[in-house]
Amino acid sequence: MTATYFITGANGQIGYAVVEELSKRSDVKIIATVRSIEKAEKLISLKKKTGNVEIVTLDVASEESVDALDEQLKKVAPDGIDVYIANAGIFNPLFTVKDAPRHIWLDHYKANVLGPILTYQVLYPYLLKKDTRKIIFISSRNSSISQYFPFSVSAYGQSKAALNYTGKELSSELEAENFTVISLSPGVVLNEKAAGLIVHLPAEVQEAFKKEQNSPQDCAIKQLKVIDGLTKESNGKFFNYDGSEIPW
Repeated sequence: MTATYFITGANGQIGYAVVEELSKRSDVKIIATVRSIEKAEKLISLKKKTGNVEIVTLDVASEESVDALDEQLKKVAPDGIDVYIANAGIFNPLFTVKDAPRHIWLDHYKANVLGPILTYQVLYPYLLKKDTRKIIFISSRNSSISQYFPFSVSAYGQSKAALNYTGKELSSELEAENFTVISLSPGVVLNEKAAGLIVHLPAEVQEAFKKEQNSPQDCAIKQLKVIDGLTKESNGKFFNYDGSEIPW
């Protein structure tokens, strides 16, 4: 039986790497979301090459875009969805709480918290059609309060902590329906944007990041290993990309 994966933010480096890795599997269908199909040349090429990738438009920060998702899913996922990977989000952390302007807070909460929640609300009936029922919220170690590292990421860290709370809450709400809901940190992926931001951080923080860095491909492989290995006992937990558990 074909397993269907739904992943948001599939045009970014990490998102694309996850789609690419999944597309190598047999009996797998991937529904990859992008904000603009016109800018998704690599995904379009992958779709033509593999035949198991469907591309739909979705801007998780736009209520209108989320509202339009169901009509697309009726065409590409009539039999349901096994795994929802909420990967889309924004990363603009170089503000202290004192200096972060209003729009930075709002932008992060719209994209990193409300986006995954509203998308889940659309996907819920499709997830119910399958027995797998996995929901993966891509988070960050920066959201862990008990492992707080002393530098400010303000709205980014707070938004991921709020996303973690959502995952924990859903793990309780959906437990009776045999869902497995987790938060998952991809670790440090030094893509071009992240590398440009990290140079502004303290030297000791840069060094810590460099020790943990993965390529997008390595990150995708490790994340999928965690997702593949989830059990009912995993429900409601926060995992690192290497499978270790992160305290909230």
